[in-house]
Amino acid sequence: FQMILTVFLSNNEQILTEVPITPETTCRDVVEFCKEPGEGSCHLAEVWRGNERPIPFDHMMYDHLQKWGPRREEVKFFLRHEESPAESNEQ
Repeated sequence: FQMILTVFLSNNEQILTEVPITPETTCRDVVEFCKEPGEGSCHLAEVWRGNERPIPFDHMMYDHLQKWGPRREEVKFFLRHEESPAESNEQ
């Protein structure tokens, strides 16, 4: 019951990290796993066919990946070193 999520840490896709995902893993867990200690606000973004969208921190990543099904291979996940537009809108 574990998946590996590849997260790119920069735009050039040369630096990446592999995050173990279980059914309990939230997007926040992934962000915390990827970011540098002491680094400020970061968010996880998914990019598919040129469209990028931020993933909410409370999102369950295992379910999210399952929903993509066979298209899962086309989706790339990036750690963005800035606050998520979605999170800042809610305040």
